[in-house]
Amino acid sequence: MSNRPICDVDTPDPWVVAANGRFYLTFTLDDRIEIWSSPTLEDFHNCAKSTIWQPTPGSPWSANIWAPELHYLAGRWYVYTCGAPPGVGNAGHRTTVLRCAAGQNDPMVAGDWEFLGPLRGMPDQWAIDATVFSPDRVLQTLYCCWSGWPPGDGSDTQQDLFLIRMKSPEEAVPETLVCISRATLPWERPDGGRRGVNEGPTWVDVAGVFRGIVYSAHGSWTSEYRLALLAFVGPNPLDPAAWVKRQTPLLSMVKDGRIERRGFWNSGHLVLAHMRERYVALVEAIVASIPVSWEAAVIETLA
Repeated sequence: MSNRPICDVDTPDPWVVAANGRFYLTFTLDDRIEIWSSPTLEDFHNCAKSTIWQPTPGSPWSANIWAPELHYLAGRWYVYTCGAPPGVGNAGHRTTVLRCAAGQNDPMVAGDWEFLGPLRGMPDQWAIDATVFSPDRVLQTLYCCWSGWPPGDGSDTQQDLFLIRMKSPEEAVPETLVCISRATLPWERPDGGRRGVNEGPTWVDVAGVFRGIVYSAHGSWTSEYRLALLAFVGPNPLDPAAWVKRQTPLLSMVKDGRIERRGFWNSGHLVLAHMRERYVALVEAIVASIPVSWEAAVIETLA
């Protein structure tokens, strides 16, 4: 582990994508969405920045905008994020979408972005951390995965991973909804086991190494937050049996003198970027000097 921060500010829920000879970074800013651009993955300290969407306070879906992800799909840039109606609180979170103008290769042009609202075809149920991917290398069928409350459950005690097939980048197919991971293992359940948390899913496809989803488990407000694996064994992504969970975490915080001196509290929300013919993992790290605070998140590279 190299533990090299790529920028100097708090960057919770990071996402990085490579395009146009550059790296684009998004992360949670709560009231807006910015895209940062850098020619190198290791250095976002003094990079170009563009605010592509900042809703008027009090407008629909303007509260608690979390975990934006930038994707290039069907010839256009899209951002998948989530937000809540003002005054509703966390229970109002739904997946929302922004679309860039057709033919625009540069996602940094703020005036080319349009907010489309909630992702069509999704269940009217709490949802955060949506990501999209195509596990089928031939047909390139698009799927959306997110962290959500079980259908009909408003208790805010269980976050599982759900999957749905996409009709287009702007619309899901409602009848294809399935749960692919329930937070049932002891190390996925904070607050003495009273809550279950699976969140922050990221599709990873490294030939000969791993195909599946890396996700975060347990409570991000605790030192027990960790990364976990959900392998795709195929062939049908909408078959829950096609997903096999590793029974132990992939990455947990080691509490020794070295870690304590660096001041880290926990780790989670992985991003995998391709750089110079190799993959580089970036992991959100929470700083222990401000415990129980998502505002103290920085991105670290794992060489």
